Amino acid sequence: MARRVLVLSNEDLADANEVPPAILPLLDQAEEIYVVAPTLTTWMHWLTDDRDNALVSADERLLTLFDHMHADGLTPQGQVGAENQVIAIADALAKFDADLIVLRLHAPGSDHENRRERRIAEQVRAQFDVPTIVFYFDSEGQVVEREEA
Repeated sequence: MARRVLVLSNEDLADANEVPPAILPLLDQAEEIYVVAPTLTTWMHWLTDDRDNALVSADERLLTLFDHMHADGLTPQGQVGAENQVIAIADALAKFDADLIVLRLHAPGSDHENRRERRIAEQVRAQFDVPTIVFYFDSEGQVVEREEA
């Protein structure tokens, strides 16, 4: 049972008003939860070096996640993270000694999958010596696959 869970979420939980049932048991058992919402810039943001909108969006996403978790009786902490998700996780792990990482990603090959999500699970597992569970979601916020290693 993981006591300190780090959750990385690229977006809010598909407009759901709750934490997805597949993830909730992991969080219910945790003593501490730390959420990272990476800054997700578009190509135009990157070209123009305009990160302000992406930072605002990441902050809103983090607050939405907190609202969902609070509604389920959870008390998370967290931060807006770097655009590079591996760096965002490294920064979070410097503050929060997680014993489980949970990645919330779009299903591979789906219309909503973005370039940042490709191979992120493999990179996280290669970089950090922390058990990692990946939940792949469809566009309706339903888990279509769970991957553990």
